[in-house]
Amino acid sequence: MPQLDRIIVFSQIFWLFIIFVLIYIVLTHFFLPKFIKSLKSRKQIIEANDTELSELTSKIINKQLLLKQLLLKNLVMVNISLGHEFSISNTLPKLDIHKIDTKISTVTRNVSLYCDVQLFNCIFFYPKLLNITFKPV
Repeated sequence: MPQLDRIIVFSQIFWLFIIFVLIYIVLTHFFLPKFIKSLKSRKQIIEANDTELSELTSKIINKQLLLKQLLLKNLVMVNISLGHEFSISNTLPKLDIHKIDTKISTVTRNVSLYCDVQLFNCIFFYPKLLNITFKPV
């Protein structure tokens, strides 16, 4: 049987070793650096995105805190101003309806200008035609 001949086995092992060494050299010299470069670039992109995300979240949190502080300060001012206007005393103070109306209109204007779309999506507006109820005849 020629496949079990000892002379043939050594040449096959030699060529097998040579081919594997060549494949190994080609893979490590040409393909492995490209593969490592792509992995490093992906890792850098992920790290850059993470740092940008953390910066944005910290900015958003800071803005939310400033907004809460501003709202609390303004609510305290409104409470104080309304408390002084509507304070109960021996003589009933005359209510200035025009002043209250201007404050309410200013608040509604600011809310409509500076609120986000999510708030407006919560408010449902229906056309007048949909409010008509039909009575059976």
